[in-house]
Order: sequence, then C-alpha cells, then structure tokens
Amino acid sequence: MSTPTFPIVKATIGEMSPKKAIERFLEHRPNERWVLLGEHAAQSFDQLWTAWIQATRNELRGRMVARSIDAEFLRYLAGTHHISEAFSRAGLQTGQSFAWVLFLPLAEGIENDLGHLQPVAQSVEAFSDEIGTFSGALGWAITESDVSFSIEGASLLGVDLEGWGQERQVESLVAHVLMADDQSSSHR
Repeated sequence: MSTPTFPIVKATIGEMSPKKAIERFLEHRPNERWVLLGEHAAQSFDQLWTAWIQATRNELRGRMVARSIDAEFLRYLAGTHHISEAFSRAGLQTGQSFAWVLFLPLAEGIENDLGHLQPVAQSVEAFSDEIGTFSGALGWAITESDVSFSIEGASLLGVDLEGWGQERQVESLVAHVLMADDQSSSHR
C-alpha cells in the first residue's frame, strides 16, 4: 500500500535569514496548522504522516506536550520530547535557501476497539485553496520538488542511522518519530 501525498510544498526563500523567514511566515500564516520546516526536515511521506498521527492523536486526547499542534508535530518529526530541541533540529538552518511549507490536516477521532481515539485526516482542500495566496503574501516562489531521503538531512534531525541498512532508511525515520516520547531518545 502506498502512502498518500502529504500537503506540503517547497518554497524558495533565497538569502533570507532563518529568523526573518520565520517572522514573515508567522505573520502571514492562516493558523497554527501551517508549519515551516528546514529544507532538510521532510524526508518521506511515511515520516510526515507518522509525525502527524502522533501529534494529532495527542491533540484529540488533550495530551499534547507542546502548547500548539505545529510545535507538537515538530517535536515528533525531530524525535525529541524537548520543544526547543525540536525547533533546532527541524527548523530552518542558516544557509538554507529553501524551506518546506506544510499543512497539518484536521483529524477526526475514530474510536478503536480499546476505546481510544485514533486520528483520521479530514480534507486537505484548505491547503490547495490557500497555498497560492499564502506563498504570494510571503513573496516566496513555490518550486516543484519531491520529499526525499538524505543522510545529511536525517543527521540534522538527529536520526541515528547506525545499524540501519540502506534499504531500511525510511524505517529509521519512522522509528525516530516514534521515539519522541521515549525520554532516552532526547539524550541521543
């Protein structure tokens, strides 16, 4: 079964400093479900959906570690329990001229056999409808680019690839996301 496309685009930020790009993004974003990532942070759709599931599960259950859904998502993506570390690992880095802009779909909670709410993504039409206007307000061009794995990007996220064969690299990203709530993972 193939993983569905995640609502994400790559934006050209040029020579803008990370601080200025983040300020501009926060000033213009429609709500906290819009997230800005460093160009290294989006490695696979499996990785992004796993972080989304973990973050929205906590949102539905009222058990988020972070105060907002975007920070909770970043925390999982970076594989850490610490919010500041998450921003450091998954956020824009000095010298990056591209960034990822993504939308965290709203989740409907479906009760499983144990009575726990499991997130199911609702429509992502808001992303398709708003990304053109949003990128125009930011003054950033949207570029055609696929989310893809890189050893350097995984390393910046704090992913330990030791012991993982090349054919299992995406699995290592998913495992990294799932370890965010393991206290020992934040001390790797």
